[in-house]
Amino acid sequence: MLTSMLFIGAALAGDCDLPTMSKEILEVGPHEAAPMFVQLAGCDAKAAAKVAPKVIPTLIGESDGFDAANAAIEAGAGASVMTWLEGLQQDERSRAVRSFGKRCNESQAVQGFLIEAEGTLGQDFWTGRWYRALTECRAEGITALLSAKVDAGAADDRSGFFGVVEAYAVNVGAQAIPKLVALVEAESDLEMQINLVGAFADAAQAGTVSGLNAQIAEQAATAVRELAPKLEAKAVDKARITLNVLLDEEGSDTLVAVRYKDRLQDDATLLYAAVVFENATCKNGKLTQRLHVADVTDPGQTWPDQLLEKVQSTAELTWTMNLAERCKGEGEVRYFLPDDPFADKDAQRQWMKDTIRKNAKPDVKNAGRVDEETISL
Repeated sequence: MLTSMLFIGAALAGDCDLPTMSKEILEVGPHEAAPMFVQLAGCDAKAAAKVAPKVIPTLIGESDGFDAANAAIEAGAGASVMTWLEGLQQDERSRAVRSFGKRCNESQAVQGFLIEAEGTLGQDFWTGRWYRALTECRAEGITALLSAKVDAGAADDRSGFFGVVEAYAVNVGAQAIPKLVALVEAESDLEMQINLVGAFADAAQAGTVSGLNAQIAEQAATAVRELAPKLEAKAVDKARITLNVLLDEEGSDTLVAVRYKDRLQDDATLLYAAVVFENATCKNGKLTQRLHVADVTDPGQTWPDQLLEKVQSTAELTWTMNLAERCKGEGEVRYFLPDDPFADKDAQRQWMKDTIRKNAKPDVKNAGRVDEETISL
């Protein structure tokens, strides 16, 4: 430890005794060697590169080691870094690669190292997920690397392809939108559509340190809305989520009619229903129940998971639901709504019949049934 303190102190003082530093760095353990190598590289890159083949492969896969690896790359000793990476555990290697990504924008040496690594490793570069280091490195060569990989398609590695598309979208931003549109338009596979649609949010920098870019988000949202009619139904669900991430809530609600286009009625509305039970325990201890039923129609702007709030607000405002109050007891109101719009009236009636049968309480007093007016959302 004393040796490394003297070593670093001398380097910081500007007294770079290269022969001594080059000798001492070979005599210490890997924990001490990492910061010593950074200091040596700061004094003289050639001297650092000379000892790198012996020092770098011995380093520990931790922050000091990552700093030393980056210093070695800057010194032109990238081959030593590649040897070191081969000996690391997968999680250590991933963190090391991420450290390269953090330096990439400002360092031509790191950019060159990553491009060369892709050429050396081939497919292992991509299956090893080195592309995660490239998301925010917007050097021309790095962007070209990602773009070419996206153009090559998914082949047999869909998961890896989706990761590359995400990295490409984050890297390129607004310029990724036309390519994403073309990829979606050329794809009929549901899984591919879902993942490609999600990448529009990545292009708008959603979830990045810099935060959502409002201008790109608007462009991406427009593209997603225009693509929606060409998507499989489940992919429209993903489009809805993506538009919400892009802060286009109004646009996401316009996709309801697209998602359920096969359920639209003759008047271009969607058909739902509401079954509502009032359950009460009266003051005298007796149980009672009252049923409310209503048709619910929607002009194609309400998702099924938004039904409860809208139906409940209308029911509480316009229906008489005072069963517990009338018998001076306590009670609850239970709402039952369908998971999806109905194809037709027959399907609606069957659902209402089944829902009533499952939730009616034949062993309690029946306070009647109220057929309410249609709720138009």
